[in-house]
Amino acid sequence: MEVSSLPISASQRGKLISSGYTSLSSLSSVSPSHLAQDLKISENEALEILKVASRRSGLDITDNGACAIVNGAQTAWDILHEEESSVRITTSCSDLDDILGGGINCKEVTEVG
Repeated sequence: MEVSSLPISASQRGKLISSGYTSLSSLSSVSPSHLAQDLKISENEALEILKVASRRSGLDITDNGACAIVNGAQTAWDILHEEESSVRITTSCSDLDDILGGGINCKEVTEVG
């Protein structure tokens, strides 16, 4: 997504683009203080720009500018528990079921060749 689509002032958009920040991904790893220096604006103004950009890209930014949570993200622990509790369909071949970890997982595409 382009910076030009952000609901911010035209002068802020112009400063972003002229400083090389043309996409939302280019703003994803920049700190508020670094952005403020690049655009020659206050840190609070830079933080607000990053918050608007993060909402558009699906990230949540904390008040200190750190990226806190990706919306819809899962921890590795959650993924492991989900995988362990997923339903598997037996192939009626015990050797193949053993290779597949108990059968074919219902939430995956399994290709056997």
